[in-house]
Amino acid sequence: MQTMTMPAMRYDPSLPDAESVMASLLYVATLYIKKPTYDLAKQALRLAETLAAPEYADSDLICHVSRRMCVHWTLLVNEHEQAGPALATS
Repeated sequence: MQTMTMPAMRYDPSLPDAESVMASLLYVATLYIKKPTYDLAKQALRLAETLAAPEYADSDLICHVSRRMCVHWTLLVNEHEQAGPALATS
């Protein structure tokens, strides 16, 4: 299985707070939970990676949830990429 490495993020004061990131991610996830498009899966993965940044490590819950979401969305993105370019753009 192909894995994606998370780039090291540096603190950026313009980043939204953890609650905003979590709300955005959950919104995307609930809209397309059964069969997300490739673009939505990539967006959800980016949000999960943002939430996994050290700046959001305020609680064990946020750390745990963000890591699990990164795994889940990485798998979905990889499924699209392995299915081929025709499906990845849909």
